[in-house]
Parts: sequence; structure tokens; C-alpha cells
Amino acid sequence: MAFRFQSGFSHRFGAPLFTALALSSLQPAFAADDDQVVVPYAQYSILYDDNLLRLQNAAAAQASLGTEKMSDTVHTTVGGLRINKELGRQRIRLDASLNKNAFDYFKQFDNSGRDLKANWSWVVGDYFSGDAGYAYSQALTPFQNLRVLQKNLRTLETKYLSAAWRLHPDWTVRAQGSRFGLGYDLPSQQSNTFTQDTAEVGVDYTARSGSTVGLVARHTKANYPFDTVISGTQINNSFKQDELKAKVLWLYSGKTRLQFLGGYATRERQSSGAADYSGFNARLIADWAATGKTLFTVNLWREIGGLSDVDANYALTNGLSLAGTLKASDKLRFDGLIDYEKRNYNGATVITGVTPSSRQDKYEKASFSVTYSPLKPLSLVASIFRETLQSNIDNFGYTSNGVAVTSRYEF
Repeated sequence: MAFRFQSGFSHRFGAPLFTALALSSLQPAFAADDDQVVVPYAQYSILYDDNLLRLQNAAAAQASLGTEKMSDTVHTTVGGLRINKELGRQRIRLDASLNKNAFDYFKQFDNSGRDLKANWSWVVGDYFSGDAGYAYSQALTPFQNLRVLQKNLRTLETKYLSAAWRLHPDWTVRAQGSRFGLGYDLPSQQSNTFTQDTAEVGVDYTARSGSTVGLVARHTKANYPFDTVISGTQINNSFKQDELKAKVLWLYSGKTRLQFLGGYATRERQSSGAADYSGFNARLIADWAATGKTLFTVNLWREIGGLSDVDANYALTNGLSLAGTLKASDKLRFDGLIDYEKRNYNGATVITGVTPSSRQDKYEKASFSVTYSPLKPLSLVASIFRETLQSNIDNFGYTSNGVAVTSRYEF
């Protein structure tokens, strides 16, 4: 059984529309063969969510929207094209799609989105290799993030280039640069637009067993072109962040892998003060293939990052997740996930639509999905989820339950 091994770590900039939409847009478990160069596909999803807008209760819905209704059903239609082409030792991958989302009740949120992912895995000679890529996404901003109950489309754009130089059979030097951009179409949220440039270098030592140990140095600079005005005072949320971390990949056995990335991180905001941070950050991932059909993944982390789309208003998050997969047959797969996080918002002062810096949250989610592929190009996914947020800011807590059904066909 192949491991679903995570090759790197990055800050999280927001989340999918909601947990269930993330489940309903799962890639099919039994996709077309990788040697199929061009693959058109179509997908249709139905999601029911009993607390679509992530509100505390019916009274909060009445106060915000003039109705006590909190639930809704969302219909999502997707059409796309995947390209996977090998040219000599080079490989080109592209996935482009358009989607349309229709709400049964909250029709003011009806929207169309688009996604594009392009990657070139390049090789030069016997010692140089890397990746160059571009990713673009336009979608409705998750309601649990900015708590803006208006149609607010956000655009995420990433450009990246990486290179690895194998200067010795056991030693590899790596470098990577990327630019991430986040923007909103709602005029009131323009001040939350930002770009983030990241550069990192590292060196790895690979033992004969295949296990790897290395060191990574990363520098990040984020720029907010618009100041935020709070109580008549202009505040700029631009920041710079530096990290020095150890990286370990331990192939404990043929069934078990451990991956660790941890070290010291510092962040300094242009408008200095309580938003500055320095401390230990780390993530540990353990993959265990219990049998040829069963895989478990445990994730532990202590990380600083943006959880409310506004990255400068960061949270220090301590989390634990457990995921399990059972491939019962070539046509049937079961997936489960439990996620628990404690978030301390130690970042910027109050930003309109977000939170005060004293906010503390406990976030829990659990999901379960069944994937059935009666034909090789056809996948059917049914999923359920429960998501809960407890916060010391009373009106920010919520509980949400939902179910989604998705069909996807690859031509």
C-alpha cells in the first residue's frame, strides 16, 4: 500500500468553504491511469449544512439576517481538464476547472469560481532537479473566517520555483522561492489584501536506509498595501518572519514513517507591539500502514499562522489529528478524520470583522466518508461531518453538522 506522505509544511491561509465542501470535492480514489495524458472530468455535489453561516444560534441569525433560518443546501457543478504529460525526463501537470455554486435559500451567495494548478517537474543532467508552478483559485470566502455575511469572493494566487542539487550521493542542497497573494472583491475587505514572499534554503543528508535529516532556513516577508484604521489610528499589518528548523524523515520500517519539522520562529510586524512573536514551532507526522489496505496518519503540531484570512492577526495553534483509510476493495474505500486544535490569538489588535487579540478558541471536527467506484472513471462519495468551535468571544462559537454527496466522472 502506498503512503500518502506529506512532502513539506506551509502556513495555512484560510480553509475551504466549509469542511463538507472540502470532503465533497475530494479527488476520486480510483482516478484514471497516470499515463493518460488528457483527462476531461465533470463533478456534481449536493451539500446540506445545518449552520451554513457559522452563527452561534437562531437569535444571532435573526439579528444578522432578519431570519432564524441557519441551514441551507448547496449545489456545486464542476467541469475541468487534467493534463499529465512526460516529455523526456520532464513532467508537465495541469488541472483547470470552473465551478458554479447555487444555494437553495441564501441565494445572495450564489457564485461561480475557477481553479488552476500547473506544475513543471524539471530535471537537468544527473544532479539538478526541481519544480516550477502556479496555482490560482477564486471562491466564496469561508463564513467562519471574516464573519462577513455578504457575498465576498476571495482570490488566492501562488507562484513557486524550487531547485535541488545533489552534490554527493548522500548530500542534497535545496532552495525554494514563492509568492502568495490573497485578495477580496468586497470593497470593505480590500484592506485585508496582501502578498507574501518566501525564500528558503536547506541541506539534507540521506542515509542508505532512505531516511533523511536536514536543516531548513526560511525568510518570509508579507506586504499589506492598505493600512487598517482602528479608532482613528492607522496600522499596517505587514510583517517579516524568520525560521530555522531541523527536518527529519525516518523510515522506521516498511510500514511506518515519521516526519518532523521543528525549530525556532520569529515574527515582527511593521506596526510593532503585541503582534510580535518568537518561539518554538514544530510538526510531527506519523504514517502507519497497518495492513495492505489500512493506513493511519497522526499529526501533531505547534505552529504560528493565519487562521482568519488576515495573516497578521495570527494564532499560535496546538493541534492533534488522526486520519484513517480502509481500502475495502478496488471499488470501495472508507476515510475518517478527527481534528482538535487550541488557538491563541496573540496577533494584531482588533481588525474590523475579525477578532480581538485576546481571543482563544477550541476547534473540533470529525468527518467520515465512503467512496464507491462502480466503474473506473466514475467515483461516488458520501460524507458526513460535525464541526464545533468554542471561543471566549461568545458570539464566535458555533456548531455545524452536514452531509454531502458527490459524483465525479473522468472521460
